[in-house]
Amino acid sequence: MKKLLALCLTLALIVGMMGAMASMAAAEGEKVHLVFAERYGSTTRTAALRALLDEFEADNPDIEIELISPPLESSQQKITQMLMAKNQLDLLEVTSWERAQYIENGWLYDLKDFFTDYDEQETFTDSVKSSLATTDGSIYCMPLGCYERMIYYRVDWMEELGLEFPEPGEEWTFDALYEIAKAMTDPEKGRYGWALRGGGNSYQQFVQQVALAALGFDNLLSEYEPLFTKEGTSIYRTEAAKKGIEFQLKFYKDCSPADSVAWLFSDQVNAFSSGICGMLMQDCDCIGSFVDSMEEGTWATYPMPVDAVTKEAAIGRGFDGWGMPSYTEHPEEAWRVLAFLGSAEINARFCKEYGVIPVHTTAAEYEESFSTGYYAPYIYMFSHPEHYKSSGGVDLPYTSYSSEFGKSSDVDLQNILLGNADIDEVLAKWADGWEEQREEYGGYEG
Repeated sequence: MKKLLALCLTLALIVGMMGAMASMAAAEGEKVHLVFAERYGSTTRTAALRALLDEFEADNPDIEIELISPPLESSQQKITQMLMAKNQLDLLEVTSWERAQYIENGWLYDLKDFFTDYDEQETFTDSVKSSLATTDGSIYCMPLGCYERMIYYRVDWMEELGLEFPEPGEEWTFDALYEIAKAMTDPEKGRYGWALRGGGNSYQQFVQQVALAALGFDNLLSEYEPLFTKEGTSIYRTEAAKKGIEFQLKFYKDCSPADSVAWLFSDQVNAFSSGICGMLMQDCDCIGSFVDSMEEGTWATYPMPVDAVTKEAAIGRGFDGWGMPSYTEHPEEAWRVLAFLGSAEINARFCKEYGVIPVHTTAAEYEESFSTGYYAPYIYMFSHPEHYKSSGGVDLPYTSYSSEFGKSSDVDLQNILLGNADIDEVLAKWADGWEEQREEYGGYEG
């Protein structure tokens, strides 16, 4: 009996030791698998992000990251479907246009506690710091980069035609931009002066840019609510907004190809780089594409024009970012990735490859190009606040309407360009929509 008991104890000990050893081995070899969704994927950008994630994995062998990069045209829908279905998703790119909707739906993890000890935030730019948290103090994104518009133009066309821009400032107006675009246009040669954005939130270009500039920033409700006037009504009830649509219409009729009525970002970029169009208004994220596809010296950048009367132009405040879904099962590991991507050096390296404005004041210490060359117009605009006014950047409850408005306004603008809709009726519809949203959800209370 004693021998049997001893044998049982010995077997139990052996089995226990084997189990412990197996558990230790599993723990040592086990990796946390994170799924990361990229919103603005492209060959160059995705490769740059993947390279950084590989670098992170090399220093963090307990984490492996699966990067998902849906086609740009369907990426918003794909990511939204994953969030609604609560598919495994631990990290995602969050654009400034979709962030409010994601917050309202409860899809984003509040990173406020993680940021408490995050020293890298000390060198965030003032613009990023001012829009990092929501009005209730929550933080839902690690800043990725800032998008800001400027003018891209074909140097070779300008020289060939003997054209010159006015000096930046009071004489460099939207009217002057139109005259240059018109002078570049020669349909018989297959050349057009302007690459129009006809779809994909096209209102953000001429309509909103011209409207804000023509209205004047002293007439806005506040810098945090640029879509409303001091009277509390939508800017789309003003003559300034009508002026914006009229600019969109005459640039389309006089300076752009007929099929640009439906052009998206990629169509604009391709039309410029392939020699179909001589100018476009776009964010800085196409710099990398032009560097890769165009001969140096054939293209350049220029500051945004101002309104002929107010001498003002609109520039944005805020950023796109990286976030994590509220339901992720690996918040600690996901935060380690966010902290890495948000650091000054890594952010500067990624932004150089992607072409957006870094979120740190120290970016030029890591990448000198951010203070010269194609980025020079930003230095000019940021250093001339008498002309270039920043606004927005705060996630208010009603701004989640931006996603729905972007889609419906595309259809409205396309109908106007094709002669199938009345400008005044469209503007009244837009104004009603925004005023109803603000009345229901309330405005800025900071």
